[in-house]
Amino acid sequence: MQRKMLVAAITATLALPFLASQAWAQDQGQESAEKTEQLEAVTVTGSLIRRSQVETASPVITITNEEITKKGFGSVSDVLRALPQANGVVQGAQTSASFTQGAETLSLFGLDPGFTLYLIDGRPMADYPLLYNGSGNFVDISSIPMAMVERIDILPGNQSAIYGSDAIAGVVNIVLKQKMDGYALNLRVGGYSEGGGDSQRLQFTGGNSWERFNLIYSLELRNQEPIYRFQRSWMDSTLDNPNGRGQPSFNYLVRDLLGEVADDFVDPGAWCDRVSSAYGGTVRRFEDNLGRGYACGSPLTNGYSSIMNDRRSANGYVKGVFDINDNTQAYGSLMYNVNTVEYFAGSSYSWWGSGAGAGPFYDPTVGSIISLQHVFDSSQTGIFGLNNSFDRNKTYVGQLGVRGTIGDSNWDYDIYYHRSDNVVRSKQLRPLGALVDRFFLGDPVAGATDPFFGAYPVYNVNWDRFYSVITPDQYRSFSDYISGESHTYTQKVNATVTNLSLFELPAGPVGFAALVEAGNQLWDDSPDPRLIAGEVWGASGTQGYGKRDRYAIAAEMNAPLTSMLTATASARYDQYKASGRSDEKFTYKLGLEFRPADSLLLRGTYATAFRAPDMAGLYQGESGFFAPGMTDYYRCREEFGDNVDMNACRYNNEQVSGIQSGNLDLKNVNAKSATIGVVWAPTANLAFKADVYEIKIDDQVQSRSLDEMLQLEADCRRGATVGGSPVDINSPNCVAVLGLIDRNLNPTGPNESGINSIRTYPINVSKEKVRGITANAQYRLQTDSAGDFVFGFDYNTLLKHEYVTYPGDPTINELTFLDFPRDPKWMASASVSWNYGGFSTTLYGQRRGKTLAFNEVNTIGPWTTYNASVSYTVDDVTLSLISNNVTNKRPPRDRSNTTYPYYDSFNYDAYGRSIFAEINYRFGGTGN
Repeated sequence: MQRKMLVAAITATLALPFLASQAWAQDQGQESAEKTEQLEAVTVTGSLIRRSQVETASPVITITNEEITKKGFGSVSDVLRALPQANGVVQGAQTSASFTQGAETLSLFGLDPGFTLYLIDGRPMADYPLLYNGSGNFVDISSIPMAMVERIDILPGNQSAIYGSDAIAGVVNIVLKQKMDGYALNLRVGGYSEGGGDSQRLQFTGGNSWERFNLIYSLELRNQEPIYRFQRSWMDSTLDNPNGRGQPSFNYLVRDLLGEVADDFVDPGAWCDRVSSAYGGTVRRFEDNLGRGYACGSPLTNGYSSIMNDRRSANGYVKGVFDINDNTQAYGSLMYNVNTVEYFAGSSYSWWGSGAGAGPFYDPTVGSIISLQHVFDSSQTGIFGLNNSFDRNKTYVGQLGVRGTIGDSNWDYDIYYHRSDNVVRSKQLRPLGALVDRFFLGDPVAGATDPFFGAYPVYNVNWDRFYSVITPDQYRSFSDYISGESHTYTQKVNATVTNLSLFELPAGPVGFAALVEAGNQLWDDSPDPRLIAGEVWGASGTQGYGKRDRYAIAAEMNAPLTSMLTATASARYDQYKASGRSDEKFTYKLGLEFRPADSLLLRGTYATAFRAPDMAGLYQGESGFFAPGMTDYYRCREEFGDNVDMNACRYNNEQVSGIQSGNLDLKNVNAKSATIGVVWAPTANLAFKADVYEIKIDDQVQSRSLDEMLQLEADCRRGATVGGSPVDINSPNCVAVLGLIDRNLNPTGPNESGINSIRTYPINVSKEKVRGITANAQYRLQTDSAGDFVFGFDYNTLLKHEYVTYPGDPTINELTFLDFPRDPKWMASASVSWNYGGFSTTLYGQRRGKTLAFNEVNTIGPWTTYNASVSYTVDDVTLSLISNNVTNKRPPRDRSNTTYPYYDSFNYDAYGRSIFAEINYRFGGTGN
């Protein structure tokens, strides 16, 4: 990226104005101004200085309201997740039993969702209070209303020199309408051709202007019904398994832990007849494919999980601007949103097993040591809808400010207070451990143990209850509503001054801006105390509280060095203070714009960025999680020797109870980025642009590796590594790791538990680098008799994506690494619109590159979907018909994916074709 040349050129040339005679510069500037047509300066995302050129040194991707409508998108999250630059896999509504199934986010260039900064009119949004994947803060984009969106700007790369923390992968700026004359009423209704997902959206927008006061406002109401997997015939059953060997789920399962084969199943026999009515009468006795025995189950069990959330939302917005005098304006705005989301994670979150409470036990009826599994009937014949999750999200974004010009000078100012606030109240009816254990098992037989080892407790299982279809009343008898409230806010006072003509250079005026700001932010995650105490069966929670202050100063300069060459430079200093600690970071950004002709722009940037320690990373309290598939290295080596084959060790697939907590010693995540590109517009109707970008991230946060800790523990306890190198159990490393692992070190029988729990915490260890190309082309063909045609093309491809998890680990090539799921290397979209009089139609297509198959050997895809819209305008009424995924394209078939739901739900959606009708009516105003 020629960093040194870029830095040297900009540093040297920005110093020239201060060495030159100001009087000479002003004289020359006046002469130059006479030859230059003055264009109105506008606010550009990524800069504090208003510019007359929209294309600058930084590549900005812009999607207008008109494009959003014509391409069929119904929400901000739909728009952003369709971007070719948003190629990273993320959790969302399709990710059953994830921590934030009720929220939506995106990953720019395959980077962490928390590395993208989201703005509304250039002001930051508060984090979503619940943690992404249970560990990190992020912004939810699902509740942003469409009614007032004017355009969406996406600015790739490091932008901390202007915006501060988080702007590593880029910035998403949602620009709202600033003025409106009259009123508009919009109604959109529709659904999905395969069922579910019916939605209605009503929007009212209006604006009024008086001599000195301008007002704009909106109201948006939205109702979205859910989509369940059982509503898609190709994944409503485990019999849809592509290997042709699908079998029912283990709804009613008894494991014999002393069987000839480990975990043999106890044959239920006629007991299955008692529960055959469950899941619509589809439960039956069947034999396990692996030869472990018989169980009762239904092939339809997994289909009862939602992949699109039930959503009801109401959003209001108002903004007013008052002209105090010719030089001063007062302004204020408020956006308020209430969003209720309901979803069901499915059978993976709606079952009971004896292992979590009673553990293995002896039952006299079976005559062996057993464990039980009972999946609740979540269909219409059972407790359908009773144990859904509810998230009620209330957000507001408000600001009050004053702006204007200082006297008759060139200095403008803007002073404002901004606050963004987000509250989530969640609840779900969940079984309580003690009550549900007693419901199925009763109390342990006092003083009794098993006849084999004299170690396991004895229970007389209530088999009539175990082999029954649990009714809603029964479910309520051992359950209670688990509720929690989580809250975040960010607020600040900002003062900015700008001068579009600080002084003159021979090529034109030098622009300057500076800001100072102070604010604070809060994160408060307060779940139901019973979750943290372990009283809720099969569930844990995250908790934490933290508040910190932050301060910043920044400056930016834009200088036309010659008639062809313009340089920009910005710098910012941020300081965060909390809990007796202080974090500081200086960031900068340099840019060059070279215009050898009016139609050609060559550009480049170099920037640094950071992310302040994550609030959850700092302040997360002790929060539980479960880690399956762990290897107990100490027990393997203790029992079988240091040379044991860990793949053959019987302790290589342990489920470990984990405890995650924050780390007040976290540091900033640091980043550098560079871009170099070209914009070519040979005619007013044709434009091309392409940019190469590179982002390098250091000190990325990871939880300390459980596997690494277990290996080190084994070395410490045995006094040597596997290779024989001595290890001192009293060394600081050993003392630290042994304090994090709670283990039963004195097993007295076969029920010894090995590892009781492991504590982990976040640390700054990882490195990541991405390099890619983003490109765009636009062409407008205007004809005399056939109307206008508009063609568009967008493309993004990753040339490199490397990741190093821990120091000393090998570098992982994420583009070829065999780890499912994997981001597509490239994405592209194209559109063509035809406008003829009041008639308009658009065809939009999106193509995703190949992704990794489930077997982590083959690839699947590419995958192409199409949206289409047709609209007709008569006077003040526009009628539209919109269809997304017109061809009803299903996710690519992956014959190696034998795990339900048999497709990559991170990269593809299973919604299918949608059809919407829309009517827009404009009335009032001076033009009507």
